[in-house]
Amino acid sequence: MLQVGFGVGDITPDVGMEMPGGFFKRKGTGVRDKLLASACVVYDGAAPVALVGLDALFITKPTVEAARRMIVKATKIPGDNVLIGANHTHSGGPVASCLGCDENPAYTEKMAKAIAEAVGAAWNSLHAAEVGVGVGSEPNISFNRRFLMRDGREITHPGKPGTPHHDEIVTPAGPIDPAVGVFAVRNPAAKNQVAGVVVNFACHSTVVGGDQFSPDYAGYLRKHIKAHYGEATPVVFLLGTCGDITQVDNLSANSEFGPDYADMMGMKLASETIRVVERMTWLKEAPTAAVLETAPVEIRPEPDVARERPPFGLGSDLSKDQKVDAVFADERKLVAEMRRKTPMLAAEVQAIRIGPLGIATNGAEYFCEYGLRIKKASKHPATWVVSLANELLGYVPTAQAFVAGGYEARTARSSKLAIDAGQLLLEGGLRALSRVDK
Repeated sequence: MLQVGFGVGDITPDVGMEMPGGFFKRKGTGVRDKLLASACVVYDGAAPVALVGLDALFITKPTVEAARRMIVKATKIPGDNVLIGANHTHSGGPVASCLGCDENPAYTEKMAKAIAEAVGAAWNSLHAAEVGVGVGSEPNISFNRRFLMRDGREITHPGKPGTPHHDEIVTPAGPIDPAVGVFAVRNPAAKNQVAGVVVNFACHSTVVGGDQFSPDYAGYLRKHIKAHYGEATPVVFLLGTCGDITQVDNLSANSEFGPDYADMMGMKLASETIRVVERMTWLKEAPTAAVLETAPVEIRPEPDVARERPPFGLGSDLSKDQKVDAVFADERKLVAEMRRKTPMLAAEVQAIRIGPLGIATNGAEYFCEYGLRIKKASKHPATWVVSLANELLGYVPTAQAFVAGGYEARTARSSKLAIDAGQLLLEGGLRALSRVDK
């Protein structure tokens, strides 16, 4: 008999903690909405799996390992069967040392405990359930942020109409993934009431802005789904491959920032999620499985600094008072030390199966094109690719993006892997998916 449960843990940072996601240090002055660790456990009687969505910029391997140890002690779920994915909110807590933020060990300890509590609550609330898997589309709220320019190079966020370089734009340099993946649960014992949903979508969480802690648009997605199905309805959000995807439309003069815009995005995603749920085929059985693969990835060699530096756009100098170049000079030294100590990394690639749904994960800010390739090559009837899961690898651009320029390939702790890392993660993801395709 298929059983499903949900649980939630609170990972809201303390006011005054650092808020990562920028080039320079900043602190949270308040809390706009609580930050959560939201868990869904699915148990087919043989292989329980857990899906955990975090309102966090990243998740690091040590935090994942700590949470998995606690989960193994409290439940029957193997650590390898636990997926922990960050939604990449740029209004979250100090989860890692990266660019303008230092990891706060007290906060990451709180996060690990909250993850374990959420999974434990989901395990303890397991109940007979029916599940559905579907996919919708929302093509109007995400945009590729990289553009081919007249000189042949690629620029990240070259600027909106009226800015100095806008007329040099030729075309977007990559695709988007408009798919809204939906896994829904209903309770036959409660008149088939929807008991929770898991949503997968690909877009940077850079919408709300400001200096208050916020889950970004994923928080508004939760709000609107709860408004429809009931306040007690759990919602787990897992981020798709959005290393080059943002809510900003560089071809439009409009602004795509602020809480109201994030609310609109959440409303659109919730509406599409509900539409998909209402048309689902419900399954009484959904076999589950999980495996881990490793992909050997290399720290990139010392870069050509002049070639790597964007001439304008994201990652170029902001002002005479705040020099991004100086930040990246320090970052290159830190990457050089990482290269000296650990030139090769064993990246974790996870695959989880729930009935017709196959989920492949990695810890990268993975470019959208790679995610689309995995989906096309997968044998599963429905496939999600979850990025920023189970560890922090940094940006993994395509090979074309590496040589064409732009922010994401600029060497830092947030972008440190070699040019072939994306392909190696792609192949590892497909190997893992093939192992749960039984």
